[in-house]
Amino acid sequence: MNALIKYGSVQANPLYNCSSRTPQEWTTREGVPRHAYGATECYKIMIFLSLVDIISILVGGIITGWLGYQGAVFCTYPELIYYCGMIAESMWCCSCLTALILVTNRLFDLQLPRISKFLFDGNRTFFVIFLSVLYASYFMFFCTPVLYTSNFHTFILDPMIFEGKGLEYSNVSLMYNNFLVLFSTCFLYIVFCFVLGSKLKNVSSGSEARNASIQIFFQSAMICGVNLMASMVYVSMSFVKTPFWLIVVGHICWQLGHAAPAFVYLTFNKTIKNGVLRKFGIKKGRITNSTKKITKSSVHFSSTHTVITA
Repeated sequence: MNALIKYGSVQANPLYNCSSRTPQEWTTREGVPRHAYGATECYKIMIFLSLVDIISILVGGIITGWLGYQGAVFCTYPELIYYCGMIAESMWCCSCLTALILVTNRLFDLQLPRISKFLFDGNRTFFVIFLSVLYASYFMFFCTPVLYTSNFHTFILDPMIFEGKGLEYSNVSLMYNNFLVLFSTCFLYIVFCFVLGSKLKNVSSGSEARNASIQIFFQSAMICGVNLMASMVYVSMSFVKTPFWLIVVGHICWQLGHAAPAFVYLTFNKTIKNGVLRKFGIKKGRITNSTKKITKSSVHFSSTHTVITA
C-alpha cells in the first residue's frame, strides 16, 4: 500500500510496470489458457454440484459436529439450527435434482446428441442449472425445514417442543424428493451403464474401454448406494420408529453422499486420479489418442452422480 501511495498507481511502480507489451501480448507470451472446465456443459454442472457439496458438508458435517458436541437441541440455538436446517434441506434437494439433470445430460450425449445439444449447448446449461436453484429455493422458503437435535444426532422435522404435534411439521415435498428424484437418478444410472455396455459390447474383454465401463458400474453403485441408504432412512423416520443406530447410519450416509464421491473417484477412477497427479506435478504424461478413441470420453463423478464427459 505504501508503494501505491508513493508512485500513485500500480503501473507507475517500476517493479510492476507492464508497458513494454500490450495486455494481449503478455497473455500470449506468459499465459496458459485453461478453458476445459468451463467449455463442456458437464463440467459446468459438476462445478455447480461441487459448490452445493461444500455448503452441505459445512452444515451437515462441521456445524452438526459442533452442535452435537454441545448437546444442542432446537431451543438451544433456535435461529442457528433453523437456518442451518433450511440450508441443509435445500442443498440436499438441489443436489438430488442436479444429479438427475447430470445423468440425463450424459445419457442424451451418448444416445441423443442432437437433443443434448439443444438442451445444454452453450449458455443453456446455466438455464438448466437455474432450475436446480429454483428447486432449492422452493424447499428453502416454502417447506418445513429439518432441524438438528443431539437426541438423535441428526436432522428431523419435529423441533420436539410440544408433545403430540409431530405431524404438524410434516414435509410431503421432501418425502417426494427422496422417493422420486433419488430413485429416478439411480434408475437412470442403471440405464446409463447398460447403454455404455452396449456401445462397448464389441470391445475385447481386456481392453481399457471394457475396464473403464466396469469402473463406471462399481463407482456408480457405490455413490448411488450411499444416497439411497440415506434417503430410505430419512423416509422411514417419517412413518415408523427408527432405532438410533440406523438414524446415525442415515446421517453418515447423507454426509457421505456429499463427501465420499471425491474419495471414490480419486481412488478408483484412473482418469481423474492421473489428471490430479499431473496437476500437482507428481505424475507426468498425457492421455494417448488410442485411449481417447476407444473410450470416447473420460469418466467422472460428482456428488450423487457418475458421469462421462465428452
